[in-house]
Amino acid sequence: GHPVFSSAAVLPGHGERPADEEFLNALTRPALDSLEFGLDRKPYVSSTSPLVLDEVFIAPSWSLVLSQSKTDVLGPMAQFTTMFFAVVLVSSLAVLLLSINRIRRSLLPLGELQHGTRRIAQRDFTSRVSITSRDEFEELGASFNAMAAQLDRQFQALATAAEIDRAVLSATDVGEIVGTLLSRIRDVYPCGMVSVTLVSSDDSKSLSSIVHDYRDGSRREVRADLRSSDIQNLLDGPEALDLVVTEGVPLPSYVLPLVELGARSFCVLPLRFQYQLVGVIVLGDQGEATPECEDQVQVRRLADQAAVALANAHMLEQVRTLAYYDSLTGLPNRLSYKERLAQALDQANRSGRLVAAFFIDLDHFSRINDTLGHEVGDQLLQQVAARLRACCREREDEVGPASEVLDAEVARLGGDEFTVIMPGLVDPQDAAKLARRILSSLAHPVRLGGREIFVNASIGIAIYPYDGKDLETLLMHADTAMYKAKEQGGSSYQAYSKSMNATALQRLTLENSLRHALEREEFEVHYQPIIDAQTGLPVAAEALVRWRHPELGLLLPAEFVPLAEENGLIVPMGEWIMENACTQNRAWQAAGLPPIQVLVNLSSRQLKRSLPDTVGRILQTSGLEARYLGLELTESVLVSRQKEGTDTLHALRAMGLNLSVDDFGTGYSSFSYLKHFPLDTLKIDRCFVRDITTDPDDAAIVTAIIAMGHALGLKVVAEGVETDAQRALLRRKGCDKMQGYFFSRPVPADRFAQYLAGRRTGARNVARRSRSAGAA
Repeated sequence: GHPVFSSAAVLPGHGERPADEEFLNALTRPALDSLEFGLDRKPYVSSTSPLVLDEVFIAPSWSLVLSQSKTDVLGPMAQFTTMFFAVVLVSSLAVLLLSINRIRRSLLPLGELQHGTRRIAQRDFTSRVSITSRDEFEELGASFNAMAAQLDRQFQALATAAEIDRAVLSATDVGEIVGTLLSRIRDVYPCGMVSVTLVSSDDSKSLSSIVHDYRDGSRREVRADLRSSDIQNLLDGPEALDLVVTEGVPLPSYVLPLVELGARSFCVLPLRFQYQLVGVIVLGDQGEATPECEDQVQVRRLADQAAVALANAHMLEQVRTLAYYDSLTGLPNRLSYKERLAQALDQANRSGRLVAAFFIDLDHFSRINDTLGHEVGDQLLQQVAARLRACCREREDEVGPASEVLDAEVARLGGDEFTVIMPGLVDPQDAAKLARRILSSLAHPVRLGGREIFVNASIGIAIYPYDGKDLETLLMHADTAMYKAKEQGGSSYQAYSKSMNATALQRLTLENSLRHALEREEFEVHYQPIIDAQTGLPVAAEALVRWRHPELGLLLPAEFVPLAEENGLIVPMGEWIMENACTQNRAWQAAGLPPIQVLVNLSSRQLKRSLPDTVGRILQTSGLEARYLGLELTESVLVSRQKEGTDTLHALRAMGLNLSVDDFGTGYSSFSYLKHFPLDTLKIDRCFVRDITTDPDDAAIVTAIIAMGHALGLKVVAEGVETDAQRALLRRKGCDKMQGYFFSRPVPADRFAQYLAGRRTGARNVARRSRSAGAA
């Protein structure tokens, strides 16, 4: 075939171009749908479709060929392909960027949380994360921060509790415990201010409140009185109490310091230990506090630990007080005194100044203590301690007070012994001035139990480094000087001198020997007769002790009895004298000598409720009748032991003993007390008898005593009669009995027996002469 028609010269064979055989053959192939061919060096794409004409028109069939440039046909597809890949690339990049951004938005919060977790793992509980993603991560970050804050509070509470635990274990200082509470309790419980109120161990109503204001960091101490109802509420109430300021409703006193700072709500934590109130913690805030439950648990736990810590600290403080302070007077004790004196000597050694050590001993305190009782004695010691403390607080010159504070410390060594440390001296005369001031202060009477008590002191002073360069030597020399003051009559002071050593050594030797004298039977009893003023015959004898010292010879009572009074040996010595006198008197009676009464002196230490039993035992053992034993007591013993002595003396009087007041006129010289005691005899002291013949005043005093004694139904004995003129005058004035050297000195028992026998013989001769003269 050949082409019949073409809309363009695009087919082979069209126009002048011959038809391509192969192309034509291809057009005639059956089922030809498309054909590609080239024309003018351009590719074409054709589509054929057969047109059947032979059946209708009886003509050869035609083929319809539609051709188009391949470029025109496939161009849009190529553009689509190019555009498709570009779109895919851009889309992929967009998706990648979006994915990266999304992943990054997820990884950043996770990284922040990871870093925060690591910081918490390193115990940095202040760590916080900052996440502002406005999604679940932000909520997770907020939860993380809340958890970190909670852990921070809990660990702060544990740290504070650990500090309190350490304070409990150490428990050395109340101030340290309170400081820990004030500075750290806010870490456990949020508040604006806090007060810790401590209850005194000796008085639960005495409070000391330490207030800490967190707003400005100020801290102050105030005092308040605690009502009994407040104490009971704190003891019986809950572990924690919430209070709010309400008009018209009274508040407890322990919250008032915080009210003054503007607090309106309070959390009250009683500090209780073993059913005792140790103190109270008050947490205050200006608004209404809304603490978390965990905070309340932690602060209550902290309060319990604080109560234990404070109780332990108080107990240790009491132990320290007992170890270093005297419980009766509150003064430093011997141990504390030695430590302070050692410090003063060390400081003086560096500064080149002087130190004065005082040794103070109350005169005749044992008599007061034994006669008035230990309770009065303790009260007297407290008064003396207060006066000594006042004397050492400020310096006074000889004319009037000065403004300078005196740096002197008082201590009590025990009993009636006190000491004073006076450091930093320049002039030793300052120590003498202080001694005079102390003596002047003690000279004023002390009123106890409605009576006035006079107390004096003997003071010894030793100066460092003149009188000793070490503590022990200085104390020993101060003690030596004190005894020298006592030997001079007491109520005075003495500065140490080297010549005192010999006297002190002799006294020490005498005291040591005295402790063994009784068991070595070195004591003797001498007897001095008491004469009937009318008959001139001996009717009684006073038993007087003597000490036959193996080295010092025969010692009189004045040389050793005061020592026996001080160290308590007077009690066994007095019993021995009484036993010896009763046994000797019974022996004289058995030998046929005229029966007389033997008088024994009693010390204040012997006037006890057990004395009647002791006397009864001695009388039974010796076989002496009670009427032949008399007891002599001084005025001071009677007056000072009225309460206990009255019953004791009545019991002795009921036994049949004769009771006498010795040395009458030298003590209280008052007859008002005589009616309270069952007495028989007054003994006028020798000081009034000595000058009775030359001194009208003494004569008048003796006359008055005799008259008043007789008016009270008492016998009167005059002591110290040494001349016949004295004897005659006393006899004219009506004195019943006399005693003195004019009749006989005190003599041993064997010589007194001879005296009794001689007086009996003389009395018989006088009686015979009288009978003979009558018969004549």
